[in-house]
Amino acid sequence: MKMIEIETSVNEIGEVTIPAELMRKMGFASGDTVKLSFVSASKDGMENSFKEFVVTPDGIANILEDNQTELTLPLDILEKAEIPYNSDLEVICAKGAVVITEADLTDRLSKELRELFEDLGISKDTVSEVLRNGGLMHE
Repeated sequence: MKMIEIETSVNEIGEVTIPAELMRKMGFASGDTVKLSFVSASKDGMENSFKEFVVTPDGIANILEDNQTELTLPLDILEKAEIPYNSDLEVICAKGAVVITEADLTDRLSKELRELFEDLGISKDTVSEVLRNGGLMHE
């Protein structure tokens, strides 16, 4: 997956035109409803805080409900943070900050269950792999 950027300009009446070819490639046809979504830090206004928007046919609710959404970071960023390239990531959001750390999937388990796996001699890596694969061990 990659991010593609096109450049257009605001016309004399303050509107932006998205090229028809791009709209067709996105699956839009003449007369279709298009939803523009953006992030606003304002609780009561319509300020587009990051001066960006997303074009979708159904709005962002369907995107946000997708449980298969993955976050991928460039390898050089992971290397600088000393996070192995195949690690699960945890995203922590706080006011004014987003922190990305290496996730430990076993942290989601109860203390008792973690102790049981340890007593049975099942490694933390094995438990993490099973959790990552939806409860199935892949060899």
